[in-house]
Amino acid sequence: MEPRKHYFAKIPTIAIFIVMAMSGPLGVLLFILKGIDQKVQKEEQEAAAARGDYRPAPEPASTQKANASYGQDIPTAEQKSAKQWHKNIATLCTIMGAVFLFAGVMDTVDIIGAWQVLPDPGELFSDIVMAIGGGGALLTGLRMNHTHKLERLLDKVVGERDNIPLPELFAAAGVDAARGRAAAKSAIEHGYFGADAYIDNRTDTLVVRGAAPQPKKPSPAPAPKARPATEDEYAALLRQLREVNDAIPDPVMSVKISRLEEVSGRIFALAQKDPEKKAQLQKFMNYYLPTALKLLNTYASLSGQAVEGTNITEAKHSIERSMDLLVTAFENQLDKLFQADALDVNADIAALEGMLNLDGLTGSEFTH
Repeated sequence: MEPRKHYFAKIPTIAIFIVMAMSGPLGVLLFILKGIDQKVQKEEQEAAAARGDYRPAPEPASTQKANASYGQDIPTAEQKSAKQWHKNIATLCTIMGAVFLFAGVMDTVDIIGAWQVLPDPGELFSDIVMAIGGGGALLTGLRMNHTHKLERLLDKVVGERDNIPLPELFAAAGVDAARGRAAAKSAIEHGYFGADAYIDNRTDTLVVRGAAPQPKKPSPAPAPKARPATEDEYAALLRQLREVNDAIPDPVMSVKISRLEEVSGRIFALAQKDPEKKAQLQKFMNYYLPTALKLLNTYASLSGQAVEGTNITEAKHSIERSMDLLVTAFENQLDKLFQADALDVNADIAALEGMLNLDGLTGSEFTH
């Protein structure tokens, strides 16, 4: 489907200001038609971008044939003509705008100065519109000249590169994204970057020649370290104690961590044999042991820092002081698991002694 031609959208604003200076109603009408046509053109471009049309529509075969003699770095005749027209019209309309502005202001001042003569309102309105149109044309002409200079600056920044990210281009030129993108599009139309230059919206890149760079794919998140298939909860905790011990170079801390691992292994062995003992380990498993691992991992992380400041040193000393308390607590937890066994042993011994005494087997009656 051939794209629509937007003739009103292509009318230079500076030309409308000139027309407005000569005929106010006609200038206002052209401003309205240009605004409507630009809105429709913008909607069509947004729809094309949504469909993935990142490059401009291909030129007709006749145009391509006519431009076949131009290389990638050489602007086409059409681009050269547009560039020269842009430069000439900016200069011409700047001068004309200044003339109309001066004439409109002077006529308006003369009419207001002779207000007692009852001037013609239509003539006054015409002079004011001429001043407004001339001022608008002058400002627009100056802006076009500024855009022309900015286009040349962007061309110098690009240099011999095949492509350049737009944020990098705008930063080097010292312009914001909105002004920079408009100037880059204008520079493409005027052939500054060659016949085949375009903006790739997927990567936000100005492509001078060749293919556009491929968008960067997000790197996949590292897979979590898998446990051995036969590793149970107890074996996993013992493995974590060994790993953090290997990560801590301090020999004193290493001895204490090894003691924690040894005592924990005995506790887990008892829990596996006796479900009643396992029920007594809820707080140990859910708080004490995870907290100990957290402190030791923090210590390993602090030990790996290249610079050891006051905060790191104090934190490490605090963890070192807590290690003796942790070892004692783990040993007491192991001892506590035998509390019921100790009570049973005492009860059995008391019963045994009572029976021996009743049966006279304590040996006292055999003593002579």
